[in-house]
Amino acid sequence: MEKLTFLEYIALAEAEYKRLLDRYPELKMLSKREMDVFARLLTDKTQAQIAKELYISHSSVHFHCKNIYKKLQVNSRMQLLIRYKDF
Repeated sequence: MEKLTFLEYIALAEAEYKRLLDRYPELKMLSKREMDVFARLLTDKTQAQIAKELYISHSSVHFHCKNIYKKLQVNSRMQLLIRYKDF
């Protein structure tokens, strides 16, 4: 596989982000940090692990989760996982 240059990598990431927003337009409501947390919520990581990975407190992760759930109109991580299982 050919190695990507930095600019090619950025262009690829931007294209992927646009594709995701086209498929899930409600994600536009999330802040950058909420998107960071959202992506990790779709994994099997705990909130404590997410906090450590993002260098933020556990209470900050909890705060972002509450905002994410409200903005995406879900009540739990399970509902989030079901709705975005193909993310």
